[in-house]
Amino acid sequence: MSDAEALATLESFVREFPEYGQAQNDVGVLQQQAGNAVQALGRYERAVRLEPDNTVFLKNLAGFYYVELGWDDDAIAIYTRLLQQYPTDTELLGALAIISKDQGLEEQARIFLQRIVELEPWNREAREGLQALTVAPAGGPQQPELDDLLSGLRQAAAPPVAPPVVEAAAAGDQRIVTLERQLADAPTNPLLNNDLGVLYAQAGNLEKALAHHELACRFAPDNLLFLKNYAGICACREDRIDKAIELLTGALVKYPQDTELLAALATICLQVGRPDEALIFLRRILDFEPWNQEARDLVLQLQNAPADFFLTR
Repeated sequence: MSDAEALATLESFVREFPEYGQAQNDVGVLQQQAGNAVQALGRYERAVRLEPDNTVFLKNLAGFYYVELGWDDDAIAIYTRLLQQYPTDTELLGALAIISKDQGLEEQARIFLQRIVELEPWNREAREGLQALTVAPAGGPQQPELDDLLSGLRQAAAPPVAPPVVEAAAAGDQRIVTLERQLADAPTNPLLNNDLGVLYAQAGNLEKALAHHELACRFAPDNLLFLKNYAGICACREDRIDKAIELLTGALVKYPQDTELLAALATICLQVGRPDEALIFLRRILDFEPWNQEARDLVLQLQNAPADFFLTR
């Protein structure tokens, strides 16, 4: 049976037996492997809600948070809680070693890897990881307590504030023909392409808008504003929704506190009939903006909606 067939079979199963946590988790794994981040998130979250003490489900959710969404704090919080319960779990120690190394905390990574080697002297991967790190000086300070170690890791992993992005030029008195003439002389100019995309979208020409926003992102791939505009146009077309999700989830890894990205993903989830996933993103918005009344109203509305109100995509 192929992965696609297995996924279809499991999706059918969880529709009939939605309270079976193992099936929800397994669907999450397959959806993640298929590149369907939003669907995977919903399944992992559902599995943990059904079985909040299941270590496998919690590890999968934490790994997804860290790798796919860049929600470092949430991943570390889960790993920390699990490690306090299972201090000899080498899989947890390995995950925290990876995060420590990613955050530039080589000494903390070394401590986690050393602990793995003490528990599993045969663990070649941990040994090689230790050799790749800077060796701690002999007679150095005593190793910190686990809580202090994890606290330092959480502080280092706190997501940075997204840098300001280049704002698009005001186009209220500009005409498409003027920008098109300017673009003819500078076809790789990302700002001109973005502004043309905005104007074409306002004029109802989504094909032209899509083409220019795509070019803007191609020529300025790190510009968050251009990416949001491109994703917004993709979300307007059924055949490009997956691309919109890909763009938004990719940006969320870099800017996990950007509530516009979270709101866009919540909107797409509602658009395709996935209210559980929308709730995840909306609650995340409220974590950062407790005053966001629009997000709060939507959460209440979704919580009170009947189970069959939304169609499953």
